[in-house]
Amino acid sequence: MDRRTSIKSLLVISAGAAIFPSCLQEGKKASITTRNLKISGADEELLSEVSESIIPKTDTPGAKDFSAHLFAIMMIDECAPPEDREKFQKGIKAFEDFSKKIANISFVKASPEQRAQILTSLETKKEVSEDADFFFNSMKKLTLQAYTTSEYYLTKVRNFKLVPGKFYGCVPVKKAS
Repeated sequence: MDRRTSIKSLLVISAGAAIFPSCLQEGKKASITTRNLKISGADEELLSEVSESIIPKTDTPGAKDFSAHLFAIMMIDECAPPEDREKFQKGIKAFEDFSKKIANISFVKASPEQRAQILTSLETKKEVSEDADFFFNSMKKLTLQAYTTSEYYLTKVRNFKLVPGKFYGCVPVKKAS
């Protein structure tokens, strides 16, 4: 075997070894990097659909348009105590199990009517685990917070003005005697 053939073979094997790990990854990755939560792409999609079910798109933008699910992930990841993060993480799985129990389908694949049925069952607390209840209440609270603090809501819905009247930044202050 000559040197050129062996170098080509070595390069092909090296390239294959470098690419192989990416072929083994399951599912898609989350679009956001977290320090404390382990969120997969499927989890992020579920959170997106839950937030969109809480504030659906109508003639006004919905929660998905404001990335309310990403806000919820970051708030839980960075601001929640470790025990709440753990409950939230367990709650994602418990919520999926609950949705399969109520509607016989994953929440992401469910129709709007089935989603409404699942969320109504959660609200009435029929056969709901503590983790699923914690997850849903956290998502509802954070989705509403993300929506009501968005620029669209504050400028178009509430017509919020940052500073009423005219603002003078540089005004000399008289000495107090």
